[in-house]
Order: sequence, then structure tokens, then C-alpha cells
Amino acid sequence: MRVSEYSLPRLFPLLAILLVIVALSGCSPIGASMKASPTLSHWGGLVSMEMDDLKDRYTNEHSKFVKVNGYNIHYQDRGQGDTVILMHGIFSALQTWDDWTEELSKTHRVIALDMPGFGLTGGPEELDDFNEEHALDAFEGFVNKLDLNTVSLAGNSLGGYIAARYAARHPGRVDKLILLDPFGYPQDTPWILSVGTFAPVAFVGQYIQPAWAVTLNLAWVYGDSDRIDDEDYFRYVHMNMRPGAKPLYIKTLKMIEARAENFDPPPFKRITAETLLMWGEDDAWVPLALSEKWMADIPQAKLVVYPTVGHIPMEELPEETVKDAALFLRRGLGALAQRLN
Repeated sequence: MRVSEYSLPRLFPLLAILLVIVALSGCSPIGASMKASPTLSHWGGLVSMEMDDLKDRYTNEHSKFVKVNGYNIHYQDRGQGDTVILMHGIFSALQTWDDWTEELSKTHRVIALDMPGFGLTGGPEELDDFNEEHALDAFEGFVNKLDLNTVSLAGNSLGGYIAARYAARHPGRVDKLILLDPFGYPQDTPWILSVGTFAPVAFVGQYIQPAWAVTLNLAWVYGDSDRIDDEDYFRYVHMNMRPGAKPLYIKTLKMIEARAENFDPPPFKRITAETLLMWGEDDAWVPLALSEKWMADIPQAKLVVYPTVGHIPMEELPEETVKDAALFLRRGLGALAQRLN
């Protein structure tokens, strides 16, 4: 179901008032949401952007699409050498890795994909199919479709969880593993997630998610919101406007809540790859304390903590994080530990 631009006319006076308030407030996240929105209806979360427009904005000469398990997966493929796959987190897109891709493609073949459910990949043909197992199977199918036998993986947030699940399922096929603020163990979830999964809010959220809510949440997820570029704000807003994105986003929040409340032991003890854990010290979504669980379960793991950084280190502090990642990918944990010490 898609909400028509004219289906909720009584909301427009309220939106107009809000527009004036935020324009006078000088609030950067909300101001960015206004700049990113083609119309007031888009800003209020009432209508979607056309897929052709999104593809014009977010594909380039490196972009390709491949059909896997009901998804049309968008990915970009650059460089030569050993392959590393970059896997973003919730509500994001492959451009979150742009700085990493630019640097790592000098020495590696770098494949960044819009993860199942997000970016230009979007959801499966049937919305009911979207869950963590379906996303994991789709990622596995993606690796197989590209005929990749051994790869290194880097994953952030939910992408880190999928990367770790794949590394545990196929320990012989993962050379090195980089996990940035990965999700996966039981934890207390942030209050905003509980709001998003509250039944009345979740019902409305399947159809209406204002652009200003997207940018405010991004500012909160960062450790220092002054590090957010307008193009980052715009991308998150535009991907939220992709047709079909909103119900998938609500389903993702419910999926994360269920995983956070699941106390069954995760399979991460089966991971044999050397693993670099990168963590933002000020992560409000997946607290640094959870890194202890990962370190306890993965025998070959080292933790690097980035002060003042939040949940998306590669986006918030790209130069420093990619320098550590590149050294690890080239020479392993020993060389990285030597440099950091």
C-alpha cells in the first residue's frame, strides 16, 4: 500500500507549521531533511521517490545487479586482488563504505553491496520472506553467484551479524573478518527501537516515516553529529523514501528486537578467521561492553576502540578506520597489534 500525496490533507497545515519552526531553529539534522526532500509530502514521509530517480543518484559505472533468492541485489565491484566484501548496517546503503572502497581497492578487489532489505536492493518479492535467515541465505547465494571461494568480510551493525553468521557457517571460506559495532548478542535495546515496534507506531510507520525523524536518528547514532555530511543525511533520507522501504524498516526493528531478546547461544565460536573488532566508544545502539562477548567467543580476535565515535565508525571516522582495516587485511592481527602498541 502506498499513501497518496493527497490522502492526508489535514496533515499539511501541521507540516507547514513544523516547516517554519525547524527553518527558524537552525537544527542541522532537520534542515538537512528539508534539503533532501523533493516536496513537503516527501519531507512528511507521505510519498516515495521513484526508483529511476534513486538509481540515477546512487549507481555509477561500478554498479551491477544480480538476482538472488527473490532479491535484485545492487553491488559495486572495484579493484583487483584478494576479495573483500563490505556489508553495511540497518537502513543504510553501500555508499557508507565509499572512503573504505577508495582506499582498499588500491590493493584488493572490493565488493560493496546494498544488503538484502536495504538500499537499491530492497526487499524480496514477498515481504513475509524477509527475516534474518532469509537475508543470510541471500548473502550466501550472492557470494556463490559471483563464484567467490575465499573472501574477507567487513560488516557493520546488522551487516556485521550477517558476516559473523556466514563466517561461522563457512569457516573455510572466510580469510579475515572485520566487525564494526556488530549486533548479535542479547542486549538492552535503545528506547527508540521500543517506540518503533510499539504496535500503533509500527502500524503507522509502515506507511509514514518523516524525513526529519530519519535525520534526527542518524544524528543520535553518531558519536559526534558534526561529522555528518549533507550527502550522508540525504542518502539515508532517500533510501527511506524507496518504494517498499518503510514496511521493511519496521520489520527490521522487530527482527532486531527479537534477536536482542534471544538468549540461545550464537554460533560465533565456530569462527576460525582472524577477526578485527572495531568499536565506537560512544555507541548508543550496541554498547562497547558487548565486545567482551565477541572476544570470549572468537579465539583469534583483537579489539580496537575509537573514542568519541558512535555506531558507524567507518562513516564517522573513515581515514583512521580504513588505515587499521587495510593493515589488518594485508598483514594480519600481529602487524596491527604491533602498530597500535
